[in-house]
Amino acid sequence: MSKKITLLTALIILLSASYVFAVSSNGYEEIFAPPVNDDCSGAISLTVNNNYLCANKTSGTLLDATASTAPSGCPGVSTKANDDVWFKFVATETIHRIDISNIAGSPTDLYFMVYDGGATGSCNALTAIFCSDPEVSTISGGITVGNTYFIRVYSNSSAPGATTTFDICVGSMAPPPSNDDCANAEAISSLPFNQTFDASAATNNSGSISGTGCIDMNDGIWFTVVGNGGTLRITAAPDNWDVAISVYTGSCGTFTCIEDSNIGGNSITEGVNFTSTVGTTYYVNIGHPGAIDQPEGIFNLAVTSTTLSVDDLVAKGFTYYPNPVKDVLTMNAKENIEQIIIYTGLGREIKRIKQSDKEAEINFYNLPTGVYFVKATIGSASGAFKVLKE
Repeated sequence: MSKKITLLTALIILLSASYVFAVSSNGYEEIFAPPVNDDCSGAISLTVNNNYLCANKTSGTLLDATASTAPSGCPGVSTKANDDVWFKFVATETIHRIDISNIAGSPTDLYFMVYDGGATGSCNALTAIFCSDPEVSTISGGITVGNTYFIRVYSNSSAPGATTTFDICVGSMAPPPSNDDCANAEAISSLPFNQTFDASAATNNSGSISGTGCIDMNDGIWFTVVGNGGTLRITAAPDNWDVAISVYTGSCGTFTCIEDSNIGGNSITEGVNFTSTVGTTYYVNIGHPGAIDQPEGIFNLAVTSTTLSVDDLVAKGFTYYPNPVKDVLTMNAKENIEQIIIYTGLGREIKRIKQSDKEAEINFYNLPTGVYFVKATIGSASGAFKVLKE
């Protein structure tokens, strides 16, 4: 913020507050007010989130920020801060995560330092306990529940005129997720699916998973998805950790590998594609790669499916109607239709018909309204399609 003022007005203001002055080309004095949290005494209080997803964030800026005199004590990280701003929080756990996100303006390379202000939260006796160059770091030592901790955010640039804006949050490790174990895998019941999960507290349960034909990986958190005959694509986009994906059939503890992905590296999105079988349950493990137990973190999981296809049946003259259907679904082909299987929208088989005829009529009259999958087989060819029951 700036405004034109007379020198007399500037002197009056200077007596009551701290401002940065510059002389403009038109001869007027320019006045710039530093942020309210330019010093430790004005530190903005942060809400402590109960997980690492950080629904509660606070906006900050380095615009017009000035240097503070503060203890250093953090080797290996630049402490030459000429544009720092301050935040504070009261520890609720012995482990907290600081996350600076949505960084814009210039410069964008931010650092932060954490100081212990003790039970009284005083700026007069700060003890540096943590420094970070990455904008996201977990503090797992030196934290006392109930103490006030000050966060000093600054850039690693000595150039003046920072315009940086950002969001900052403090997270706490949540309890193990409900789908931490394969037996409690979360069912993905409809596609497309897109959701963010916090797996930071996931346990390794029975140890790493190996010998399945898929990559060795930690026992992370689990999902199931039922095949619909289409090609399923599953992606996991991690927030600052190394993620891997494995897809299995079978049952918990007795797996057959279907597909896996482990490009490797922090924040690298992993993805798999595979042709699903209608009605088959697929187990999806999202976790850290390797046989050594490593912590998981936040990730976004997306599951999509291509359109079901009857392309292999078209050459045999296959048709079906009507869709949507109220009572009877009719199918015709130039060759005998040998088998028809009806599945619910969740992949549960509810009807199987074996025949040897070029026409088939399937009664939907007594079925509840909703989505169904129909799989038809003619000789060695098969195809599946979706039917809406009205």
